[in-house]
Formats: sequence, C-alpha cells, structure tokens
Amino acid sequence: MGLKDDVRVWLQSGDHAAVAAGVAADPRVVRHLVARLWDGEPAVRSAAVRGLGEAARHHPALALEVVRGFIWALNDESATNAGAVLAALGEMGRAVPTLVAPFLGAIVSHLDDEGLRVELIDALTAVATVAPDCVAPYRAAVAEAADGTRPGERRALAALARALEGSS
Repeated sequence: MGLKDDVRVWLQSGDHAAVAAGVAADPRVVRHLVARLWDGEPAVRSAAVRGLGEAARHHPALALEVVRGFIWALNDESATNAGAVLAALGEMGRAVPTLVAPFLGAIVSHLDDEGLRVELIDALTAVATVAPDCVAPYRAAVAEAADGTRPGERRALAALARALEGSS
C-alpha cells in the first residue's frame, strides 16, 4: 500500500494517532490531507482538518504554503469550494495561531459571502479559542456582516463571543 492509501485508511478509520504520526514522519502526508478536505464523508473531512492542524505543528514552512493556497481558494477566481479550507484554516490557527494570524484580515474580507460566513466565523472561533487577541480586532466587522436572524450565523456568533470573552 502506498502513502495515499495509508492516509485514506487512517482518515476513514478515524485513527488520529496514525494521522498525527504520519504527518510528523513524512511531510508528503500533507498533500493527501488537503485532497481529502473535499471527501464525500464528513468524518474523513474532519479527520483531514485535524491532520492539517498537526501539519502546522510539525512542518510550519510547508503549512505556511498550504495556508497561502487556502487564502487563494477563498477568492471567486479560484473556482474552489472554499468551505473546506476555512475549517482547515481554523484548525491550523488553533494549532499554531501565529501561522494564520497574518491572514485573518484576508479571511475576514470574505464575510460578504453568505455561503461562507458560518464556516468563516467558525474558523475565527477556532483561532480565538487559543489566541483571542489575534481575532478580537475583527469582532466588529464580523458582528456587522453577520445576520443574527439566521440560526447558523447566530450560533456561530455566540460561539465566537464566548471564545473572545476576556480579550476585550
């Protein structure tokens, strides 16, 4: 079995320890994790997101390149379903806030995209759980753009507010 197959098995089985060990041992695993962000199975996507958090810890230079690619994926010109990259950006930011912090402004600039707003706020919340001061400057922009009458956005805003408590 090759590396791609190994990663697929780890993700499908939910073996986070194997994913973490694989990422630590071989940076090539990262490419396969990125590809799985669009898997049809939510559990596989979620495991890939967690694995990318591990990649941020173990391979910061490679993770920075991945983050840059994800920022590009948020643009309409990329023709990418960007919701998946927002979850990964959030997890990578939770793992290593300084990796994603310089890109938070670029992420927040996409708040006008209603189709991404909940995932975007969730990504900010993930970062805010460990580095609320990095996210706090964007609180007003998020509050202004979000539509609190939509249940998903209301839930996401409440979670962000909880994560930011004490940073004001």
